[in-house]
Amino acid sequence: MAKKRKRSRQRPPSASQAAGRDGAARGGAARDVAARGGANIERRERKEEARKSREAERRRARRASSIRRTFTSFGIVAAAVAAITIYRSFQGPNDIPRPAIRAAEAAGCTTVEQPAASAPSQLHLASGQPYHYKDTPATSGYHDPSPLPPTPKVYDTQPQETRAVHSLEHGAVFIYYLPEADGGLPQDVVDRLADIARGDKATFLAPYPTLTPETALTLTAWNRRQSCPVAGGQASGGLKASNAATIVNGFVTAFECTWNAPENGSSPC
Repeated sequence: MAKKRKRSRQRPPSASQAAGRDGAARGGAARDVAARGGANIERRERKEEARKSREAERRRARRASSIRRTFTSFGIVAAAVAAITIYRSFQGPNDIPRPAIRAAEAAGCTTVEQPAASAPSQLHLASGQPYHYKDTPATSGYHDPSPLPPTPKVYDTQPQETRAVHSLEHGAVFIYYLPEADGGLPQDVVDRLADIARGDKATFLAPYPTLTPETALTLTAWNRRQSCPVAGGQASGGLKASNAATIVNGFVTAFECTWNAPENGSSPC
């Protein structure tokens, strides 16, 4: 009978071997964890970079949108200003009030005329250079580079006409009169007109010695003129303070600081 072979028993690992195996296992696990953690860090970094890129793109888009809105606003404002300027350039003067028209007719005044010697604007002389106007009181033509100052509004003597014409170009109105001593307006009429000039924005009063009794009151704006005789029409009984004021106020309403003047808005307007 054959003898049975004895199985060799596997000896249990020694303490040192077991410790080595446990350390290797723990080291492998640690390496796996480190590998997985490294991958997570890389993913987080990529995500953060993508987030920063998206945020930068949004900021650029917001800036571009803001710039577009700003330029659009400027464009709208510029277009509106240009439209208003063009509209006003065609608008011209205001209508003369009906009471002023009736008073002028009763006083024997001329209608508001555009003198034959009317000239374009921007015709400048040298500063202080004299100039002879063929059609007076002048309403346009060559003029001094500087207009008259805003004040005084009432002159005791005739101001430099080349500067007065420049003021007309800016929208001013001049009330010229023949003094009473020369057969012109009574002093009470002159005083009433002086009150109007002082109370208005761009209206001036001044004597004009070369006027005649038939043109004793002459009103001028740019390329516009109206004259009234001192005696007045039969219905008016002569030019009085009340009807003279009505006529003057009507002319001022129509022409002072309106776009009848090519450079309206400049001093004194």
